Amino acid sequence: MRPILKTTTALIAGAMIGLPAHAQSITITTAGGEYGAAMKEAMWGPAAAELGLDVREETQSDGLAAIRMQVISGSVTTDVVHLGSPEGAQAAELGLLEPLDYSVIDGEALPEGAHSDHCYPFDSYGTVMAWNTRTYPEGGPANWGEFWDVEKFPGKRALRANAQDLIEIALLSEGVAPADVYTVLSEEGGIERAIARLAELKPAVSVWWTSGAQSAQLLKDGEADLVITWNGRAQSVIDDGGGVDYSFKGSIIGTDCLGVPKGAPNIAAAMKLIAAMTTPEREARLTDYIAYGPVNTAAYEGGLIPGDRLKQLATAPGNLDSSVFSRADWWTAHGEEAQIAFDEMMNN
Repeated sequence: MRPILKTTTALIAGAMIGLPAHAQSITITTAGGEYGAAMKEAMWGPAAAELGLDVREETQSDGLAAIRMQVISGSVTTDVVHLGSPEGAQAAELGLLEPLDYSVIDGEALPEGAHSDHCYPFDSYGTVMAWNTRTYPEGGPANWGEFWDVEKFPGKRALRANAQDLIEIALLSEGVAPADVYTVLSEEGGIERAIARLAELKPAVSVWWTSGAQSAQLLKDGEADLVITWNGRAQSVIDDGGGVDYSFKGSIIGTDCLGVPKGAPNIAAAMKLIAAMTTPEREARLTDYIAYGPVNTAAYEGGLIPGDRLKQLATAPGNLDSSVFSRADWWTAHGEEAQIAFDEMMNN
């Protein structure tokens, strides 16, 4: 889970306020906590009131496991589920999600590369390069190729101990165009090419981190000079006064999404709720509480998001130009192969 911006707010009392006496009841499953509370305040609470729905929230730390159990048992109680897009792709592959109704939901609002037939992306984060400004007072690498250049940018590097995002970044560092990354990875030898590129950098990597909190601490303590991390983690160090900067240049964009479990009791109402939750205004409002960028491109228009917040969001204009949207369907099909190759590289 990426870090949440600290915001004090009085949460709405609930979607029941002002509802008709016999409002239709539907259930949404979220991860709960501050993230779930923010979604309620910014998105599903106002959407429910607009539609006249009585929305009941359930919280699950593992939404995929929850809907898998419901669908397999034939006792589906959830109407809308919040998932990470890789989980959404896996759920779709397993037949656990209804197809999205794009006659109700606005598919045209999504940027190229973000479309899904089963789980609608609504917010985003970026895997970025961050650097210690004391080590590099003139600025960090301009691109991933320079991140690999240990002569131009000497210093300790820290990378996540996982293939995901790193193999895409490895190809970008070789000059592969963002639009071609998954084409190359899907070719024979594509994964091996990316792993070989990571192996070249391995001698300069001092830490392979295993949690977002660890990556932020490495930056904060100056234990690494160049770190591949999530934008929210780097921003949290800056907010705490740390000497850190980061760039969205060539970032890998991950998203969270909303789906409707197969056989949900209120499919039509669920589609309407997703549509109402993901308007430009409501996705923009979510950024008041969390450092996740809207996926609906219109959320960045009309001054809906303050200018100082825009620069912190992965999908903001100017930040997205050279980025790659992580392909959840590719990872569903090839993730195990990629991780095995990565682990072998790590063990050599």
